[in-house]
Amino acid sequence: MRAGPLLIAAFALGATACSPPPREGRGVLVIAIDDLRADHVSGLGYDRETTPELERLAAEGLRFTQTFSAAPEVIPAHVALLTGCDPRLARRPLLPDGSRFALVNDWLIPRSVPRLAVEYLASGYATAAFVDHPRVSDLFGFDTGFEEFHGFTEGRTGDTPNFGFEGVTGRFMRWLRGQDEDRDWFAYLTLGDLGRAWSEAEPRWAGYFEPRAELAFVPPVTEAARSFFAIANDVWRASDGRLQTLAEYEASYDGALRQLDERLGRLFNRLRGIGRWERTTVCVVGSFGIGFGESGLLLDGGTLSDVDVHVPWILRPAAAADVERGRNIEALASTLDLAPTLLELSEIPKPPGMHGISQLAAGRPGAAAVREHAFSSLGLSEGFSARDATYSFLRTRPGSEGPPSLAHSWFGERNPPGDGWREHLRDRRTAGPGSLEPSSADAEAAAILRAAGEEWFAWIAHARDAYHPAPWREDAPDPILRAELVERGLVAAQP
Repeated sequence: MRAGPLLIAAFALGATACSPPPREGRGVLVIAIDDLRADHVSGLGYDRETTPELERLAAEGLRFTQTFSAAPEVIPAHVALLTGCDPRLARRPLLPDGSRFALVNDWLIPRSVPRLAVEYLASGYATAAFVDHPRVSDLFGFDTGFEEFHGFTEGRTGDTPNFGFEGVTGRFMRWLRGQDEDRDWFAYLTLGDLGRAWSEAEPRWAGYFEPRAELAFVPPVTEAARSFFAIANDVWRASDGRLQTLAEYEASYDGALRQLDERLGRLFNRLRGIGRWERTTVCVVGSFGIGFGESGLLLDGGTLSDVDVHVPWILRPAAAADVERGRNIEALASTLDLAPTLLELSEIPKPPGMHGISQLAAGRPGAAAVREHAFSSLGLSEGFSARDATYSFLRTRPGSEGPPSLAHSWFGERNPPGDGWREHLRDRRTAGPGSLEPSSADAEAAAILRAAGEEWFAWIAHARDAYHPAPWREDAPDPILRAELVERGLVAAQP
């Protein structure tokens, strides 16, 4: 009489034992750090141990050593990372009189431009952004694709500021703890702590590194005179009101970077503590760099030289990914490549009209480079920079987008050339990081990069016009040109 119930119980236990375990959600975490230049990261040959935590992260993944930002300023740099497209697509055309809109109307990411967050959202991921700069704003279209967009806000929550590392990561962790364990998620964090290294420096970190004796001088900086060096804002002084030496500025930056690195290590440990680390792909990238006078500009991004656009990029895939880890990838890369690389790693197709190229293939042993040229523009000068595996070429009018008096400083000369344009070719194998040194004499390399840059930005101008039709233009869109843009992968089929 008891056989029936016992058989039913045994069957139930067997069914439970055979059922698959609950699915564990995967995570993708992008941490974009403003003012992070590649040659101050210890794993890229710097002589100070500024980033031991990032070195541990790189040992678990891939480090792309020749990555260049598409732009040296906040808005376009983050446009590039979040869309995988040249950020000029988000710059509205000039008005009929040749002037520009005010800042609030000058930038807008068209809704039909591809978005990394949109692709993750469409694939069922929870999506959220936590930003640390007021210009990374929904006003410019940065919120598209994010279920939750936590913009920059001042003030405090209890004892914790709402901005900076603690504010941004605190909000992120609260959001992550609220996600179901079985749901995939994508989060985008921006950090501006390095830009606050002088105004909000903590004494322990400001003095962590000894200032270099060879930099113990105060460079002449001004916005009103023809000084050799330019500074974007002359309020950066020591707490006692004196002007700081270049050595002190650099040591403060390196100390702030070491502090940020330590905080990143604590964040990674928090992810381990809640059981999310092994299931999360972590991507740390510099959005743009910062200058210490190597290209004539101090303490800000803005030039198109390597100090402002050569950035670190570390990709640590989740544990289940089939990737050979601990490798330095020396192939040329652009910040446009971050979005398609993450999508391929997540097995999500790259959408039409995304300009970047996935770098996963370049990360395989013995693989060839996937990118021939990388381009940068915008910032504080007209023109562009173009790079190949060896050279960095700049064709710019320094100072043309900022205070006119600073043009002399950004040329590094007392008297700029007659038409204001300057070309500079740097061999990255032998020259320093700035653009004030004598230009390389390889005329053929300069000609190739000049032609490549001019062609790229001519097509980008056409793509921008397709996304931003100006009502004051009388000429109708050219269907043949539109078809060519689609074929070249520069716009989606219906921009």
